[in-house]
This record gives sequence, C-alpha cells and structure tokens, in this order.
Amino acid sequence: MSSQIIVGTASFRDEIRGKLEAELKFLEDKETVINFQEREEPPWTFFWIRLSRKKQQGERKFASRFAVAKAISDLFINHLEADYVKNYIEDVYNYCSPQDRFEIVSVTLETLEKLKIIRRNRILQSVFDYLAEHHIINIEGFARFRLHGYWAQLRRIVKRTGEEFLAAKDYLEFVRLLRCFIEMQESKIDEVHIFISPDGTFFICDKKGHVIRREHIRTPSLSVIDGEFNYKDYLLSMLITLVPETIIFHVSDRIWECDPLRTIQQVFEDRVVRCSGCERCQHLYSSKK
Repeated sequence: MSSQIIVGTASFRDEIRGKLEAELKFLEDKETVINFQEREEPPWTFFWIRLSRKKQQGERKFASRFAVAKAISDLFINHLEADYVKNYIEDVYNYCSPQDRFEIVSVTLETLEKLKIIRRNRILQSVFDYLAEHHIINIEGFARFRLHGYWAQLRRIVKRTGEEFLAAKDYLEFVRLLRCFIEMQESKIDEVHIFISPDGTFFICDKKGHVIRREHIRTPSLSVIDGEFNYKDYLLSMLITLVPETIIFHVSDRIWECDPLRTIQQVFEDRVVRCSGCERCQHLYSSKK
C-alpha cells in the first residue's frame, strides 16, 4: 500500500521542511518506507511525501496524513500566528506608540499561549480532513481560504487584549496624575475616618467623631452590588478636596477589596489604612460581609 501527499509553500520552506522531517521520522519502521523529496518551482517549493508499507497495519494507514497535518498545524501556531498578530496590531493600533504596540503584541501572545493546544488541535483537524479528499495542499492558500474562523478568532483576541491594555494604561496615568495633584496640595485635615456599610451608606468623620459634610449621608447613588461599592468617583473626589494626612477605612472585607477602594489606596498610597475593628465599627462589619 502507498500514499502520497504534496505540500507546497512560497514563504515557509525551511520551517515546514524541519517540521515534516521531524514528524515523518516517527513513522519509520521495518514495515514502512518513507520517500521524502523536495522540488523547487520558484517561487514555490514542493515537498513530496510518499509512504509505502508492505502490508496494511490498521489505524496506521492514516499516519502520513496525520503527520503532515500535525506539521502544518505546528507551523500555523508557531510561525504564521505570531506574524499575523504583529501585522494586525501594527495596522489596527497604528495611532499608538511603538512601545505600546510592542506591549500589546507581547500580552496578546502570552494570552494565545494559554490556548495554544486548543487552537492547534482545531487546525490539525481541518488539515487532516482536507487531506482526506486532496493529496496536494498549498499552505498559503489553505491559510487564506480555509481558516476564516481561525483568523477571526485571533482578531477578537487582539482587539480584546488591546482594549484591556489601553484601559489599564489610561487608569495608571489617571492614578499618576492624581498623585501628583495631591502632592502639590496642602492638607486640609490631618485624619479622617470613613465608614461604609454593606447597603452603601457611608459617612466621613474627623478623628473626634464629628461627621464631615453631613448632607452626603445616605447618598442615593451609593450602593453595594455583588460586593462592589459603587460610588462613581464621589468619595474619591471628596478625599481629593480634603487631602487628609491619614485616611482610615472602617469597612467589611468585600468592600475593602473592591475596585473603587483599591483606586483610593493606589492614589493615596501609605496615607490609607484599614481599621482592624474598633468599638465604632466592630458591631457593623464582619469578615463574612
């Protein structure tokens, strides 16, 4: 029994040659003869793979097709994919600095690495199925016309990663500017205490327990949803106005770890501390809330 597959490429001669040789090496045994030839027809290079066996050996009759499919899928994942991502980012994020584009590429490739096996297996299956009906495969043509869903998925990942990266960058710049502003301001109060209950009620006191800006108690826009304190920059704005030397939070674990309070911690840095449980807040908050 014999089988023949022809693999053609104009741009990946060296890469696919090495991968085909590595995969075909595993198929050689006493019952199998592999004829592997390379032919040049510029700008194309064709690899002829002919596998001959002295007798039928069950599932191994598909071995050459699987070996070629695996070599091509590895080529896509390890070479074409990275080039495609870099070129796509250069095009879509051309308004960003070279450093930002470089970082978006790096983060995207890190994300893709986590899903590498899944994507490779999908490409392998596509190539394997194609070779069941065709004995000639053109790598560039297959990539362009047979993998629309694959490239679309890469574009979605790039866009999501890019948006997250730029949002994170804007956030860090926002925090940096607020820090600079605070450093230039004179503190209007040495210490404030902030109480936030699980239902969203909050108030600010000075160190003697006097309520500051009483009119803001029970502000309707404040609430705690799924553990997140939603204040829409309200509390942050008040603290920037007061510029306290020390900010002491009396809050539950869930509220302390939510994003808005994390932002305040990053802006005011070592000015922010959390009460470990004083008489004024111990009866209102517990670690279970």
